[in-house]
Amino acid sequence: MLTSINRRKLVLVFFHAWVCGTLYCQNNLAVKASDIFVPPSTVAVKGLLGESISLAEKGRLRVLPEWNNGQLIKMFSVEERKKNTTTDWYGEHGGKWLYTAALAAQRTNDQALKALLFKTADYLVSTQEPDGYLGSYSQELRITNKESKLHKRSWDTWALSCMIMGLLEVDRYFPNTSYRNAANKIGELLLKTFGDGSNNITNYGTRYGYSATIALEPVVELYKVTGDKRYLDFAQLIVRQVEEREGLRLIASMLNDRDVETVADGKAYQIMWNLTGLAKLYEVTGTPDYLKAIEKAWQNIKDYHLSITGGPWGGIGKHKECFNVKGYWDPYGFIETCSTMSWMQLSKQLLHLTGNAKYAQEIERSAYNALLGAQFSNGIDWSYHTFANGKKYPANFNDCCPSSGVMALEELTPLVYSKRGEGIALNLFTESDASIVLNNKNTVRIKQSTQYPLEGNIKLQISCTQRTIFPVYIHIPDWATGAEIKLDGKAVAEAINPGSYYTMSTGWSSNVVEINFPMQLKLLEQSEFAVAPQGTADIYRVKWMALTRGPLVYASNGLINGEDREKNFHFPVKDAQRLFAPVSRVAGTKVQGYELKAPGNKPLVFLPYYEAGERSPGTWRLTWIQNEIN
Repeated sequence: MLTSINRRKLVLVFFHAWVCGTLYCQNNLAVKASDIFVPPSTVAVKGLLGESISLAEKGRLRVLPEWNNGQLIKMFSVEERKKNTTTDWYGEHGGKWLYTAALAAQRTNDQALKALLFKTADYLVSTQEPDGYLGSYSQELRITNKESKLHKRSWDTWALSCMIMGLLEVDRYFPNTSYRNAANKIGELLLKTFGDGSNNITNYGTRYGYSATIALEPVVELYKVTGDKRYLDFAQLIVRQVEEREGLRLIASMLNDRDVETVADGKAYQIMWNLTGLAKLYEVTGTPDYLKAIEKAWQNIKDYHLSITGGPWGGIGKHKECFNVKGYWDPYGFIETCSTMSWMQLSKQLLHLTGNAKYAQEIERSAYNALLGAQFSNGIDWSYHTFANGKKYPANFNDCCPSSGVMALEELTPLVYSKRGEGIALNLFTESDASIVLNNKNTVRIKQSTQYPLEGNIKLQISCTQRTIFPVYIHIPDWATGAEIKLDGKAVAEAINPGSYYTMSTGWSSNVVEINFPMQLKLLEQSEFAVAPQGTADIYRVKWMALTRGPLVYASNGLINGEDREKNFHFPVKDAQRLFAPVSRVAGTKVQGYELKAPGNKPLVFLPYYEAGERSPGTWRLTWIQNEIN
């Protein structure tokens, strides 16, 4: 029989377990992060971004569990597993869907969506086998079969990692021991298979093991939830095995200023997911070299491997989804939507850790251009690859990128505002309403009125339940030269520096902040060239130019003269205001365009990249146009 003292102890034990399970044990963190992102339910996103998020949620997100007679969920049944004799990657969809649907259900509080989430999660948990396996492979192909000769072509660890992340995200917002326990059982299976080091995880999975070592992130998340040091030890083992293997060595390569393209085979998605996992390991260990290597990798990608629309690009002379050689550029490069998503996730984690404005800047650029540019207007279809110059086409429903696109969109809502110290950071601009509780229990309500990203005027109405002094950090985009900010009608006196956060601290009660970002048309230039073997001159050099306005990249609404994908225009001036004239709203779109007239050619109408081609399959977008050939 329990004494009253023992009962109290038992209650405290269960309370501690509940807190750790739902709030992710902050005492497991060695680093105090800069920004804490708010729950999705505290922000209602509207405008262009809100429309795109809602479109994906009501489209693909609701369709996936029942698509093709439930194929992407039923594939986890014992019967279907036995039939699966391939090393396919389709098992990733289950975990990705759980992760994304949990965010969406928490954001909307939609009862039908929550019912679908719990029904699907419960079904998946019911298929878990006694050893913890919750994947889609037959016994012969699983990571637990040491005799298999196909582990280097396997996506088993990848799919299991996605499932852990999905189950933990459902439990984060809708605490349920069955979801947490199922994730932990998968973790135990990974510990049993790889934890003692006898099976090197880099020998399992494609991309020289990098599709298996992405287990680093879910393993760290399991450590945050459980506090079980075995997971921390396993995470550090993964890092050591990567650093010991010739050709991988992600940390050493970055600390020695090598290019990300030289790591493994340069596969963008996998490398960036590994970096995100390493960033989370840094948060629980505080190891300085981890953060240093991640920041160097991020900057290398930013400087040499991003398309003008924000996504990491590749595909010219290499695999379509691998980083190209440093310094090489081509207007027809491939941007995998999965890579755009993982670039945004990596930037999000670095924003969380550091609060540096450059990370918010790149999230915004990718979101409003590459990400929205991959979405189709039916809410279901997404592009596998997008091109600065190229055709827009839908991926197959069960391709990887559509699930990644929806996930990236859902992760934007918690990013709009974050808690930074005793204040609030405004990271993304979009029409929205937010209700944020600060540490002093003061509820701050923010109403953001704007037509951004189409216009640069933003109005913030900030009200508090009690008058309180705290800072508001306003992200100033790097292109926003000449930005203006007013507080209750009075212009601020301090300098407003592009590419930073402007700090506004006052006694907030019921106040209005007005922000104006001048949005001028700008031309960006890029050169495509080859150097002679002796290195003394160019074999050829083609100069290209592209149009931007504020955060948006613009693309022509079709081919040149309706048939040509490139032509040398050789414009005598390089002044966007003189070359491009505004035109009325283009039929079938919601935006104003800009017209480029060139002698002997039909006028080219440029629209925001995401809108060009009316978001329809088979249409061409030309972002870069030739200006000179030498």
